[in-house]
Amino acid sequence: MAVVRCKKGHQYSDVIHKDCPACLRGDPPVAHFNGSDYSPKHDDIRLTGQIARVFHCMKDSRWRTLDELAGETGDPHASVSAQLRHLRKDRFGGHLVEKQPRGDRSHGLFEYRLILNKEQSREGGDNDLFD
Repeated sequence: MAVVRCKKGHQYSDVIHKDCPACLRGDPPVAHFNGSDYSPKHDDIRLTGQIARVFHCMKDSRWRTLDELAGETGDPHASVSAQLRHLRKDRFGGHLVEKQPRGDRSHGLFEYRLILNKEQSREGGDNDLFD
């Protein structure tokens, strides 16, 4: 059995599969998190799950507050905020994350929406990172 990597970094057997099963399912590319406190052993599975949940929730381009997003994903507010920032980075799709006040600006409540990077969609299929 030969194990190969697709262009998104997924491993699969090219003896069993003609095309990468993870890509066919729309799985995200292998994410590359970093940072001074980042430990792949302790953080990779958790962070990969978080960013996938945030992406799946936000890909409909509806406006949501951090509280709404945290409620829908089950992840902490700080985590969903961090994952929205990650989705702006090229290695996580280079998507546009828009922000606007909800209601009276003086209350400090903001909402966010994800606008998918169409270039990423053309290169790697249907919203190639976390779909």
